Amino acid sequence: MRKFFRGKLFIFLTVICICLPHFQVNAAERVYEPDNDLVIVIDPGHGGDDPGTQGGRIQERFMNLITAQALAYRLNMYDGVTVYMTRSDNDTTLSLTERAVYAKSVNADFVFSIHYNACVMHDRFGMEVYTSRIAPYNGYGYQFGDLLMRRFEENYGIYPRGVKTRKGLRTEGDYYTIIAANIYRKIPAVIIEHCFADGNVDAVHTESDDQFRSYGETDADAIAEFFGLSSTSLGIDNSGASETLVSASTTEFNDMTYEDRTAPESVSISVISVNALENTVTLKIEGEESDGMMMFYEISTDGGWTWNDPKPWPDSDCFRGTYSGSFEVTLPFNTGDRPSIVVKGFNRYDAYTKSNKIVFMDKFDSRHLPLYRTDIK
Repeated sequence: MRKFFRGKLFIFLTVICICLPHFQVNAAERVYEPDNDLVIVIDPGHGGDDPGTQGGRIQERFMNLITAQALAYRLNMYDGVTVYMTRSDNDTTLSLTERAVYAKSVNADFVFSIHYNACVMHDRFGMEVYTSRIAPYNGYGYQFGDLLMRRFEENYGIYPRGVKTRKGLRTEGDYYTIIAANIYRKIPAVIIEHCFADGNVDAVHTESDDQFRSYGETDADAIAEFFGLSSTSLGIDNSGASETLVSASTTEFNDMTYEDRTAPESVSISVISVNALENTVTLKIEGEESDGMMMFYEISTDGGWTWNDPKPWPDSDCFRGTYSGSFEVTLPFNTGDRPSIVVKGFNRYDAYTKSNKIVFMDKFDSRHLPLYRTDIK
């Protein structure tokens, strides 16, 4: 193994084939077996002079703390675990290294860094978990992140973007300091990006403090299942085998966390049919990504000047690394429109390839079938 439209454009989509899976997913044994006295550090990202993203309803530092406090409160209800937080207010400024030093000072067994996401174009959506590139920590984070995203997709309908890694700029180690600084101290750490706080699609998931608290409680239950913790007060018993854990290696790099920054090999479009009476065009969209998987696509009908919000690539499944190799969409237009259609296909790391272009030389008019040509990209 080595990625909702803006405005008023709606599309009808038909999947016509599915790529073979890159990976097989099965229930598995826990890769991390905690001691009797488990110590967990919850790190609400940002705070103080660092507000985090400001694209949502409130600053990220507030969102992170609300979620982290709910997480810590519920996790403390499980037996055999001690929970610490790197900050308990929104005015404390801590460097990423200081957070790791604190985790070491309390003999932390694991660090969970709590975040909400954002991007430059404010058009992404979904949940992702970052883990270390280094064994055995890579396997710990992969198994936990897979479990957590399944819960969030089932409970809230938040789109899973995958468990990911990111290589350091000058080394083969980890890019994110909160992970690297903890790994340096031999403490496993992951970053939980619950959803995008600055986009249209995930806006429904960031409307209230109650939602942020609920996510923290779900984090806590996933952490408890990952470690096999039980709670007498909650009536939860995770002492037995888990049916939801994915198999993970603690000696080798887990391919599902591979950082695929190269663009997909190809994205192409072709016309299936044109309906002059209904002013619609049915396209076939094809994509190939052998290093990983296709995850999103965007459509432009003005030659690439503006783009509709991204939609999930049909049957994209970050848990198995699968996606549809081709699918159909039907685009509606207005009488007098003369579209120039082009598509971008993205992989899990938002690297994209642009398709060829379908250019209509005639305006849509019910009296005749408009002519079009296919331009080579």
